[in-house]
Amino acid sequence: MSTREVTAGLAAAVVAAGPPPAPLLSEPWSARELTVAGSDPGLVSAWMNEPHVARFWGQAWPPDRWAEAIAEQLAGDYSRPYLVSYAGAPVAYVEIYRIPRDVVGLRYPADPYDLGIHLAIGDRDRTGQGLGRAMVRAVAEGLFLADPRCRRVLADPDERHEVALRMFARAGFRSLGISDLGHKRAVLLFCGMPPKEA
Repeated sequence: MSTREVTAGLAAAVVAAGPPPAPLLSEPWSARELTVAGSDPGLVSAWMNEPHVARFWGQAWPPDRWAEAIAEQLAGDYSRPYLVSYAGAPVAYVEIYRIPRDVVGLRYPADPYDLGIHLAIGDRDRTGQGLGRAMVRAVAEGLFLADPRCRRVLADPDERHEVALRMFARAGFRSLGISDLGHKRAVLLFCGMPPKEA
């Protein structure tokens, strides 16, 4: 079980919400659920061992450990691992999770259908070009489309991660403040569901 996952005292509505959905993305973006077989664990491991990722994720594990982590996510209702691609080229590892099943859900009055995102752009050369901002916005919008009951998408970057903070701010996320999650001090950032067109 993830050290972030909350399993005790879950409300019936939280349990009924089930696992997080896959974001519905439009070209040039695409997302697919990761698998244990094949090259996925090796790719995620390589990305997580890049210095700019390892500094904040702290999960510079070998492929076999990542295979275990992916299998664990696929077996539960807490989170799902995705590979997000741009124009067919893999760009980022993205975890989508149900906020009330996470420690973040203990820090604000979370709705049963609130969703969270963790992401890592593995290739350093793909950072600093606005690609992350566009991806974050696309994923958030894709989650609102995938689950109309979701009213809020959250991110919780480390308060020291200035690049991530700028990326989310430029993608339209707003701050709920800083919270000590135990394993890090995080800035809680959220994106609200866009208003429906008349």
